[in-house]
Amino acid sequence: MPCERALVSSPATIANFGPGFDSFGLCLESPCDRIAVRRLPKGRHEVRILGKYKLPNRPDQNTASYAAMRLAELCGHADAGFSMTIRKGMKPGSGIGSSAASSAGGALAMAALLGIRNKEVILEASAMGEELVSGSRHFDNVSAAIYGGFTVVSDLKTRTIIQIRPPRFQIIVAIPEISVETRRAREILPTSIAISDAVCNLGWASGMLHAMMKRNVRMIGSYLDDRLALPYRIRLVPGYEAVRESALKAGAYGVSIGGSGPAVFAIAQGRAASIRRAMVEAFRKAAGLRAESFITVPGPGAKVESIG
Repeated sequence: MPCERALVSSPATIANFGPGFDSFGLCLESPCDRIAVRRLPKGRHEVRILGKYKLPNRPDQNTASYAAMRLAELCGHADAGFSMTIRKGMKPGSGIGSSAASSAGGALAMAALLGIRNKEVILEASAMGEELVSGSRHFDNVSAAIYGGFTVVSDLKTRTIIQIRPPRFQIIVAIPEISVETRRAREILPTSIAISDAVCNLGWASGMLHAMMKRNVRMIGSYLDDRLALPYRIRLVPGYEAVRESALKAGAYGVSIGGSGPAVFAIAQGRAASIRRAMVEAFRKAAGLRAESFITVPGPGAKVESIG
């Protein structure tokens, strides 16, 4: 049923998750964006930003409101008016799906306002929001944000998403005080790769799916590697190798870059606080960078908190 107002939460995510470039995504329990939307007269759009992060407040330039407008258009309500208030829970350009959280949250909020429950439509509108900032309509982050848990974009043409409920484990994230634009991180990737690298990634990705389905956290960590994007993107993350080694020595099962970076994440079962300290200290010593850090677990995905 359509409503007059809605409040949604939309979480951070980790794209690629090791060998699954543009395919794998893991939803995090926190941090989250919170997006409130209410109806306005037809054709009117307003955006308000709360919190410490600066975002565009023009409806056609903000990913959340843009995704909301695209969803309304896809559902035959192109003239739907709305006022949107966004409280960002994560820094843009941090590598934990900030734009995807906004896009998914904006699309879900508009869907709630219009009484739409079709997740495929919400997914498509969310990817349109991602396209606004990254230049390409990719689905790894938004799939994880919308469906929750561990997701696989198994067929981009048909928008087929596989959902796997991951085991319980800790995710330790360290974000150095730099930003990496998704466009830039995609531009530095090669247009072709050696077949040996493709075969290696295929094996790792297959192993990751097996480990997820077996719910074996140590095995999941062992497959957190990549030869398609990681070798090029670590150049954008000063101190990555030192941070990785420090996390592994502190007890992490595996380490990689979140999405385009600069976030570096580790997974573990226990000793999370020690791993977190080791990663932050490694960024400081190896690269002279301060790093924001947090510990979370796999999450259930974006949800409608209230409607009225």
